[in-house]
Amino acid sequence: MMIKLKVDGQTIQTEQGQSVIEAAHENGIEIPHLCYHEELSVSGGCRLCLVEVEGMSRPTASCGLICREGMVVRTQSEQLYQMRREILDLVLSTHPLDCVTCDKAGNCSLQKYAYEYDISRSSLGFSAARTLYQDDNPFFIRDHQYCILCSRCVRVCSEVVGANAIEITGRGYDSHVATPFDGPLIDSTCVYCGSCVQVCPTAALMPVARMGRGREWELDRVETVCGYCGVGCHIEYALKDGRILYADGAGGSAVNGEFLCSKGRYGWDFAGSRDRLTRPLIRRDVAYELGLVDEAWEMPQVSPLAVRKPQASDSFVETDWDTALDLVAERLADTVKAHGADSVMGLTSARCTNEENYIFQKFMRAAVGTNNLDHCARL
Repeated sequence: MMIKLKVDGQTIQTEQGQSVIEAAHENGIEIPHLCYHEELSVSGGCRLCLVEVEGMSRPTASCGLICREGMVVRTQSEQLYQMRREILDLVLSTHPLDCVTCDKAGNCSLQKYAYEYDISRSSLGFSAARTLYQDDNPFFIRDHQYCILCSRCVRVCSEVVGANAIEITGRGYDSHVATPFDGPLIDSTCVYCGSCVQVCPTAALMPVARMGRGREWELDRVETVCGYCGVGCHIEYALKDGRILYADGAGGSAVNGEFLCSKGRYGWDFAGSRDRLTRPLIRRDVAYELGLVDEAWEMPQVSPLAVRKPQASDSFVETDWDTALDLVAERLADTVKAHGADSVMGLTSARCTNEENYIFQKFMRAAVGTNNLDHCARL
């Protein structure tokens, strides 16, 4: 059921049960927020999303305010500006203002709002409430001095991932995000999926591969489909000089929303590996038979697979795709004619799409005539 309300003088429609901040964002009306995230439960902790509602005596957090028919909402006013400014002033009293050298600069929500509300330093001075720096894993860094206790990381770990590896512990000035009993992350239930890194609005959580590699505005972003399995998650790579620095869920996908598994988020380093094969290879004796090389070659006594760190060029030569495909098709057909369809088998990959895997098994069964099939869906 759709209802109508007025936001900043604009009449909008939204579904019944939506919050004011959801309705506003759906209609292109920005409401400042730090703890709110559309994929997570409502926290209401930062209070930055305060709005004025006609008939209410005081401003209310829009993330927890459900829309009503005929509601009149103001997201901008002098009172709201001053209240949000005071909130940011308080947050920045324990948050370092070293944006000049911070790797998150240009992609930090707190930096964005400090600029919009004209706060260059806190009027309350600065006192570091949290100084712990943890680099105890190869995937992401936890720098607590930048943490604003928005609880996004805690909620995504509990509600989306289901790991419940972290929680906000302590009270008041001593509050901080911690594992059970403040133990090492490796001893917790953390699965290193990096979802907490993605939802963090500041530099409290950062990818290791990202650190010191360039400013956010220098990075190119490419959206694609994750190639790790056939699920088809929407993924965005951040690149510098053509090399991947980190990966994020691109958002807006019906498959994965905004989140990725640990393999999709961190398993992309093969793309820039020097050992990656980028062209088809033909064994040297076969290449000699085809006239691709002038020098005869015989298989060595020791299999190349038994050699530690073998060089592909010792046993193979590069060729083009047409030559390689013609050779495979010819040898496959000859084998089937000579020994029957069950003399061959097909092995496909979980890193192909479901459609590609379907076509392959159809080819093996209908064209080749064998049910000898296997699939490496063992991620």
